[in-house]
Amino acid sequence: MAAIEPGYVCRRCGWGLSRRDGELDCPNCGVAVPIVDEIPRFPVPDAVDESAHETFFDRLAPVYETPVWFRPLYRFVGGATAPRDDRSTIASMLDLEAESGTEPAAEGDTEAPSVLDVACGTGRITRRVARDATSVLGVDISGGMLERAQRYAAREGLENVAFARMSADELWIDDGAFDRVACCWALHLFPDVDAALAELHRVLRSGGRLVGTTIVDEYVLGASPVRAVARLTVGAEPFDVESFRDRLREAGFSSLEFDRRGAALFFRARAG
Repeated sequence: MAAIEPGYVCRRCGWGLSRRDGELDCPNCGVAVPIVDEIPRFPVPDAVDESAHETFFDRLAPVYETPVWFRPLYRFVGGATAPRDDRSTIASMLDLEAESGTEPAAEGDTEAPSVLDVACGTGRITRRVARDATSVLGVDISGGMLERAQRYAAREGLENVAFARMSADELWIDDGAFDRVACCWALHLFPDVDAALAELHRVLRSGGRLVGTTIVDEYVLGASPVRAVARLTVGAEPFDVESFRDRLREAGFSSLEFDRRGAALFFRARAG
């Protein structure tokens, strides 16, 4: 489906991958990545419990954007002060029209930025961001989510998006490849948060912006029974706000901005 061709690199040797005969090949070390229904399926690190993760999220994909899942859960977690439309808030925080933003544009901004949407799910954010970005690559570990994301993007006629199956802690993407990175409603699900943050920093160009949302142990998630349910149902581990701030700094991010609404934390940072 995708009208764009992202530049993927081999994580084994660092060479660029080229498309050939329904797969992406490394001309240096011979690594081959299959492409199924136009979605590259990159290998998942052994540290990820692939089967358990995919089974749940594959099953969730058909209902994720329906009234029975995301919206009621978002309202429960974010409370009355959470933005009505988180997608528009995230797009605004990404400052995709750099010349009209309230912050100085990072050096080299001459056109709408390229965006990487990590843990894109069904593409809620990917599709919204695509309106103002040059190109958007959405990656997720769930094949079911990605298939749904691709279907929705095709239905909307979006030609500047692509999707790939990829783990956040091993991105097959070159250093500094993207102007912006979004990671929304997912960090609290990652088995190795610090490795993922390091990867998000690596693929951002210097001065590029990370924007995301996650959940913290405040508001409804300040109660132990609620945190226990979140852990048992989806494997969520809410962050302590200050420790999360420290983790972003340790990953190399600066100019941190936090906006907490209930147990929902909207954040923005720069790669330095």
